Parts: sequence; C-alpha cells; structure tokens
Amino acid sequence: MIAAVILLSALAGDPIAGTWEGTSLCQVKPSPCHDEHVIYRVTRTGAGRYKLDAYKLVGGKELFMGAIKLAFEPARNRLSGTITGKRGASYVRFDLKANHLSGRLTLEDGTLFRLIEVTRR
Repeated sequence: MIAAVILLSALAGDPIAGTWEGTSLCQVKPSPCHDEHVIYRVTRTGAGRYKLDAYKLVGGKELFMGAIKLAFEPARNRLSGTITGKRGASYVRFDLKANHLSGRLTLEDGTLFRLIEVTRR
C-alpha cells in the first residue's frame, strides 16, 4: 500500500513521464503514410527535457519507430521537438491537457502530416 502511494505521488509530480496510448492519423493522402495505433513511453532526461520512445501496434505487437527528444514549455503546457530524417526535418508538438496529449507532426515545408491523440495509461 505504501509503495502504491509513493508511485502515485511520483507520477503526480511529473505530468509528462509515463506511458501514453492512442492514434496517429495521416493528413496527407495519398502518401506512404498509414494511420497507426501508437504507444509512447516518455522518460524525463533533465529539467524540462524528455525522451519519447515511439511504438506502433501491428498485429498486437509493439514495433519501435524511433526516439524523439522533447522540450517542455510549462507556461504553454507544450512539448516540442525536431525529427531529422532522410527527407529533412519535421517538427512535433504536443499540447498537454490533464492526462491527454494532442499533437501534430509538421514537415519542414509547413505541411501538416499527422494528427496525434494519446492518453496516459
């Protein structure tokens, strides 16, 4: 019982760290992009800094997609980061409301590529 109270207190102290699950939906069609059921495992790496390990569920199995370094802006309740890939940079932004993150992935040219909605497990 005491361990559960300590765990809940630790989780309450950090609104970002934890496991998040939901959807990542493509906004550019047709494209090689696919709508996905996602699981994000977020860990704190420093003051206002986080690492998001992204997984998609395929056939009931988690497939690792990559990691993203994020910065948290408490005044805006916003996480943001840059993903650098073969096709250039893309930008991810999540707005935090209680136990829900609403996100968007935008390409370097400003194209909205994905809308993301995840809830803390």
